Amino acid sequence: MVKRLLLGVLVLVAVAVAALAVFVATFDAARYRDEIDRWAQAHLGRSLEVHGELQLALWPRLALEAQTVRLGNPPGFSSPALAEIDRLALGVDLLALFSRRIEVDTLTLEGVRLHLERRSDGRQNWRFDRPTSVAAASGAEAEPAPAAEPAGARAAALPLALGRVSVREAYVLWYGAGREQPFRLGPLALEAGPVVSEAAVPLKATLALSERSQMSLAGRLEQWPRAPRWVGRLEVPEFDLRAWLEAQGVALDLPSSALRRVRLSSDVLADAAALHLDALELSVDEVALQGRLGADLPGDRVETTLSGSAYGGALRLQANLDDLAGSPHWQTEGRLEGVDVARLLTAVYGKSSLTGQGSVDFALRGRGLTANEALRSAQGTLRARVRDGAVLGVDVERLLRDASAVLRGERPAGGGGGDRTPFEELSGSGVLAGGVLRNDDLFGRTALFTAEGAGRVDLIRSELDYRLRVRLTATPEVQQDGPLAVLLGLPIPLEVTGPLASPAYRVVTEELARDFAKEAIRRRLAPPEEGQVQEEQPPVVPAVKEIFRGLIGR
Repeated sequence: MVKRLLLGVLVLVAVAVAALAVFVATFDAARYRDEIDRWAQAHLGRSLEVHGELQLALWPRLALEAQTVRLGNPPGFSSPALAEIDRLALGVDLLALFSRRIEVDTLTLEGVRLHLERRSDGRQNWRFDRPTSVAAASGAEAEPAPAAEPAGARAAALPLALGRVSVREAYVLWYGAGREQPFRLGPLALEAGPVVSEAAVPLKATLALSERSQMSLAGRLEQWPRAPRWVGRLEVPEFDLRAWLEAQGVALDLPSSALRRVRLSSDVLADAAALHLDALELSVDEVALQGRLGADLPGDRVETTLSGSAYGGALRLQANLDDLAGSPHWQTEGRLEGVDVARLLTAVYGKSSLTGQGSVDFALRGRGLTANEALRSAQGTLRARVRDGAVLGVDVERLLRDASAVLRGERPAGGGGGDRTPFEELSGSGVLAGGVLRNDDLFGRTALFTAEGAGRVDLIRSELDYRLRVRLTATPEVQQDGPLAVLLGLPIPLEVTGPLASPAYRVVTEELARDFAKEAIRRRLAPPEEGQVQEEQPPVVPAVKEIFRGLIGR
């Protein structure tokens, strides 16, 4: 009896093996290419074409290999394909099939190119149409769509085990609206597995950033496939972000030294609804920040809170970004405190005409993701204060002495380059709108004078236009300094105009002369106070005589 039973089993196995052998021997690749494409059209609304060889092997395991596989794009996108794969190989445990189990021991993808695009009208090529829309577009009668199943229901019911997944030489190409060339991420590599239902799946991915630097993402995929979530660690070693961006065709209006040293590390927790980067550490040149970042994926919202060191001082920042897929808009507020102003301005503009230790409070909002869009749309307020610094490129004391010389009918002494004006304090607040910062309360104080005024800074054109009133401080040194003493008590008009990098400074001597003449008249006509000895009035100097005569009509 036992012998007959064993013989029967052997016969069944032999028949099954023979059937598989016949299937493999008579395998018609052309027929299955069409079957694969029809399945993809029905379930994905896309074409799935195998242009290269399609091979099937039986021993030592059931193996399927396809070359030059392409998943199509819908009409209207830049690339004809969403995904291209040079080689796809699948290995299945043959004996497990007899137990009604599918055990894929290897899945290998080589030479993958993923073309992602979001058009200006908001359409995204990675979102698949319902099969009914495909049927309608082709003129066929649309069948009613089946009722939606809970996420992961099919996968959870399928007796599938996946051993090792390997992706090699993969590239992601991002086609943004209006870009002449796509962003190119790669080469990417991924190793994962084993993949077993309800068990954590180990996964590691790497992305080459340069010849000597690569980003790594290592961790595990939990609760697969019911409610998958990713838990792991992201590490981006220091690399040259500027060189990478320039290779992508991105033109940067920043000094050549900017974005040369960028590093990032963070814990990562992600699922279908949210992305969280905790214990986040970000370094960009002279800025080192720590904090967190969270993204609400269905709500299309990103929020971040960061703090740390920046240009010798401290930075605190809160920001959020909304409607990334539609019309992106952002909001940010924070404070820079105790920063080296010269280092900060040099990092942004390539040079600095201001030194000192400064603080800035800001609250801004705007639209757009590019620097130009953000600058033109930005609105909000800023308040800044700089202590113990200097304005480079101008010697205001020399300008005042030259103006005094003109009033006294003398030739200005002039001066050469390398001028600077030390100050104790420089402060002000402003309102930003349309790329222009308007400031009505500029105040500066030096050991020699104070200055107050108002003006505007056009950040788009990198120009400024200010009107200041300078008043000398009545210190013993100034009172005993003849040329400067002449200007005591007068509001000295000073104009600052031109490019931000090298503005022009000018004392408006014609206006100063009128004020000087008026002051001279006031002093001559004012009666002395009781008990006060009449002081000898300063002479009306030659340069003002004509103005004085015009005022009194002689």
